Amino acid sequence: MPRTRRSGLLPDATAIASLLERAGIVGAELSSEGGPGLVVRVERAQAGAVVQGLKDSDHAFVFLVDLFGIDTGEHVDIVYHLRSIARDEELFVKVAHEYGSDLASVWETHPAALMPERETAEMFGLTLSGHPNPKHLLLTSGSAPMLLKSVEIRTAEEVRNR
Repeated sequence: MPRTRRSGLLPDATAIASLLERAGIVGAELSSEGGPGLVVRVERAQAGAVVQGLKDSDHAFVFLVDLFGIDTGEHVDIVYHLRSIARDEELFVKVAHEYGSDLASVWETHPAALMPERETAEMFGLTLSGHPNPKHLLLTSGSAPMLLKSVEIRTAEEVRNR
């Protein structure tokens, strides 16, 4: 049975590439990666400009659906899931971050990023910069970033005996 999209259309990759080029973003990689939509992979230094450019473009990716991280074993991928309400399109912006690196906030472009940025930075051990309240959200100070593959999972017994 063919997989059907729940909502949102796949944006035209050529149009998105042209849009990024006009915004001065060089080196962006576009692919569908066999996943749920178009993925734009950019350098860490370009992430804020790409998210802002996509919002301000005629495609109007004005809605930040989600922001999350993935520990690949080599680095942490931060993923911005954006949606264009006007065009019923969605795409994902992926940015590779070295372990312990700086995560620049996009809250001024997308205020909905305030809490997911704090959670993601905390759970993957990244330093949050440019955020109005970069304090820990869920973990106590000194706790290991729980979603890193290098952090061992504790058993229920270990938690109870703590």
